[in-house]
Amino acid sequence: MIKPGLLIFLTIATGMLLPGQNAACGHEWLLEQQDVVAGLRVANARRLLDSFGKSRNLNAFQRTEITISVVVHIVWQKQEENISDERVFSQIEALNRDFNGENTDLSNVPKEFEAFIAKQGIRFCLAAADPQGEPTSGILSVKTEINAIGTKSALYSTAGGGSDAWDTQRYLNIWVANTGDFVSGFGTYPGQVSPDREGLVIHPRYFGKNNSNRYKLGRVAVHEAGHYFGLLHPWGDDEDCTTDDGVEDTPPQRAPYKGCPAHPQMSCSKANMFMNFMDYVDDECMVMFTKGQMNRMMNTIEAFRPGLVSATVPCVNQSGKEPETVFMLSPNPSSGMIMVNFKNDFSEIGKVEMFNSVGQKVFHITTVLSDGMQLDFSNLVAGVYFVKIGCHLEKMMIK
Repeated sequence: MIKPGLLIFLTIATGMLLPGQNAACGHEWLLEQQDVVAGLRVANARRLLDSFGKSRNLNAFQRTEITISVVVHIVWQKQEENISDERVFSQIEALNRDFNGENTDLSNVPKEFEAFIAKQGIRFCLAAADPQGEPTSGILSVKTEINAIGTKSALYSTAGGGSDAWDTQRYLNIWVANTGDFVSGFGTYPGQVSPDREGLVIHPRYFGKNNSNRYKLGRVAVHEAGHYFGLLHPWGDDEDCTTDDGVEDTPPQRAPYKGCPAHPQMSCSKANMFMNFMDYVDDECMVMFTKGQMNRMMNTIEAFRPGLVSATVPCVNQSGKEPETVFMLSPNPSSGMIMVNFKNDFSEIGKVEMFNSVGQKVFHITTVLSDGMQLDFSNLVAGVYFVKIGCHLEKMMIK
């Protein structure tokens, strides 16, 4: 006969022999680490975002797509933690796929939730220039001697064995580092941490396309990016259905789901949207953000992270080796009137922005983008400027 105490010991030991089986989002762990001041900042951010959600029409979601530059810090102790560039590229692809409703498994969304699917949102690219303007692949690899550094303050310090953040107002910093057996990763909510620690931390086991059992499609980072952009778990702060995530089109629910449940699952007198990216189900069973969630994330960027959008950081191309040139400006230098020639022939509505040498936006227009289009910058003073179309940037001089 097995004694109860021994049974508990065996259960714990079995969990220890299966690292990662019970790993989950570190949002609650991060809440426990924050001090009172940070807690007040988070509470204020939540109230502000909740008020935005109630004052704006979710059906009027017509925002322009934005692109955010990413730097990936791979901080590794064991060789298997030093993941390949291909894994990083697959993670960027996963973020772009899921934040824009381009995932083929959207067909798994139950019919009653189809009208809420967000299909336009945020795009991500690896940064092709570092904070000093020097060329980069957007991927850093740093060897450390610190075990499980992903949950330690040393992660954010190059001198301490980790990797210093790049300007968190201009870049989304993602640290890929060992977070132990029970935390798959975490994303910092607005105001939750000091600026030098803002971003995502993801265990290398679950980063990008990988061989783990539950989290193999790169959706740990999708979930944690949701927190970074102001999203909460859909079950709220209690189990009596009186609080939720502050998003109107995500049904209230009592608790998280795990694995791959069958629809419908009921709580709070509602069918629950367990297939949402902000629940705890396996990667293969989380497939959607709602329009309300995308609206909240866009509001978060406007209110708390506007520098991510206005940053004049060029993107690497899909090979991850160099900036992609998709348009050319002529003449360059120019007296102000320029012509834009695109690499590919197309015609679509898009945004053109211009920034001065210190990153201030001095011009913006939403117009029909087409080969041979002309722009008039003759009202600007002589100097060096950067023209941004989509996520691509070209340098020009006005004389």
